[in-house]
Amino acid sequence: MDRRTFLTASGTAGLASLLGSGVVAAEAAGYTREERRVESFDGVEIPTVLFVPEGGADATILATHGWGGSKASVEGYAQLAANNGYALVVWDQRGFGESTAEVGLSGPKEVADVSALIDIVADDDRIADGPDGEPLVGMIGASYAGGIQLNAAAVDDRIDALVPVIPWHDLTFSLVPNGVPKLGWTTLLYAAGIEASRGLSEPEPENLERGVSPRLHELYAKTLARNELPPEGESYLAVRSTVAKADRIDTPSLVVQGLPDTLFTPNEGDRIVEALRSDGVDSRLVLFNGGHTLTETAEPEGQVAEIESMAIDWFDHHLRGDNDPDIAPLTYWDIQGQRFREADGFPPRRATVVEPTLADLAGEGDSVVANSVAPTSTSHLSPENGDYAPGAHATFDMTIGSDLEVLGVPELSLSVTPMAARAFLFGKVYHVSEGEETLINNQVAPVAVEGTPGETRRVEWELVGFQRRFRAGDTLRLALAATDAGFASARQGAGVAIHHADSTLSLPVLGTHGGGNVGVWVSASGDATVFTGGQHTRQQLSIEGGPTYLRDRTPGGWIVAAADRPYTRTSSPTTEHNYIEFRDAVTDGEPEYIARAPEGPRETTVYTFGPVEVSEDGSEWAVVEGTDRSVLLVGQDT
Repeated sequence: MDRRTFLTASGTAGLASLLGSGVVAAEAAGYTREERRVESFDGVEIPTVLFVPEGGADATILATHGWGGSKASVEGYAQLAANNGYALVVWDQRGFGESTAEVGLSGPKEVADVSALIDIVADDDRIADGPDGEPLVGMIGASYAGGIQLNAAAVDDRIDALVPVIPWHDLTFSLVPNGVPKLGWTTLLYAAGIEASRGLSEPEPENLERGVSPRLHELYAKTLARNELPPEGESYLAVRSTVAKADRIDTPSLVVQGLPDTLFTPNEGDRIVEALRSDGVDSRLVLFNGGHTLTETAEPEGQVAEIESMAIDWFDHHLRGDNDPDIAPLTYWDIQGQRFREADGFPPRRATVVEPTLADLAGEGDSVVANSVAPTSTSHLSPENGDYAPGAHATFDMTIGSDLEVLGVPELSLSVTPMAARAFLFGKVYHVSEGEETLINNQVAPVAVEGTPGETRRVEWELVGFQRRFRAGDTLRLALAATDAGFASARQGAGVAIHHADSTLSLPVLGTHGGGNVGVWVSASGDATVFTGGQHTRQQLSIEGGPTYLRDRTPGGWIVAAADRPYTRTSSPTTEHNYIEFRDAVTDGEPEYIARAPEGPRETTVYTFGPVEVSEDGSEWAVVEGTDRSVLLVGQDT
């Protein structure tokens, strides 16, 4: 079956999104094209086009456009649908294209419009119904079209499968993440909505004023005036978000999100999928190199054939009852390797969460990040990313000691003392390799720090999730800035003091061999720091020659026993080494766990130890799965 490109980078008013390409397949199926105006619940007419394959259709796919677009932009789905035996319905959402209604931001009226379109499909004898007599309906579309899918599925249980592309999970988080207005994107969207609403073929004052809901004008003005989203804004956006209704969505969803998408970040797709899975709904996540981005030229041509195949397989399974598609819980585009890879989650279960303190990365003490008010840091709205004002940002470097991969959502837990009642911090991760610094995927994550000036408090928030491979010798750089050109700035002066020793960065990490074991980074003091599978905190182990420091999360119920004698490994090859012993606190058998250790640590030097071995009787030892690769250890005299 010939499955051609169905997504392309396109946009309105500079807003990049993914839309139907209109590329005709080599073996094109015939279909009819019928323009209609479908009456909705309140008498508003919905400009619609229905495509039906010759000979009829097994089911229907509904597709609409992005913010400020029109149905013409997604008619390219018609050939894709017909080639695979599906009818297609495309339509202008309220206020856009040929619609003369008012834009309501995927609210209850737009949701009711979807139900009216399904009613029309249900009455068409050329389109097959399901065994229960109800129509078989899938939905696909990007951005604004992704959001309407999830909102509609929470209300109309006749929707059987979704493929939302670059949708949102929580519009409050999208537009005002962690209390900081995303001023750049919000202004662009607001202006684009006003310009495109009611077609605006003849720009009349009434259209400029009433093309979008007056609530949007009000919320935009209040957010600018207050420098934060007003409470009524949170409730307005919640009604239009998956976060408020995920427990009412039981529609299988293949969520496609963009790694460099700076409007609806990868975190949003991950949250949608996790929310649905928690309720037992079949949902899977695809991360690709594209989406809403103003600073990168997304080139998804090498990705869309596979995404298209997954989308069709998803519909074939959930609409036709074909075999379960071979789609992993997570499929992600490796930007460095230029290929799709698979995992069981974001992060994978086998990942190790490493949690260095900022003191590990930059030494003891505090960093003061001063608020310059005028933006001095740039990220997702500028092709040149950087932090340009000394004192208005702080950096923390993790020099990588052996190859590793970060895959998932990093988190920050900071001990801070604000110097004003309200300050902002912007967290981002750079990859430094061979002297070149790259802001990963142009992403930045803000947080509002609120509290009594001079009183220390803790702030915790997620950075933007990403995938990146680091080589030995590279540096992972955490930057914390007081401003960012893509966001509003805190209007008070001063800034924030960050206390290194009580602040941590959490990173989901995979080793070079794909397991949880990873190597070292070099700390600010020059010491190497070790992480093995699941490790987390530093333990002191006594062996011959002095104490050895090992960073490790001791498994629950285990103790660290002193190792003060050599052991002989009975399995080949036979070796004699000092060892580190873990004794499991169980009543039956009490198996012992050991690992080879340095012969005798002298100065701060890197040694190897491992693998970890287990024995029931103290004589026959077996390697514990996942620890068969030697990792690095720091031995240090006191």
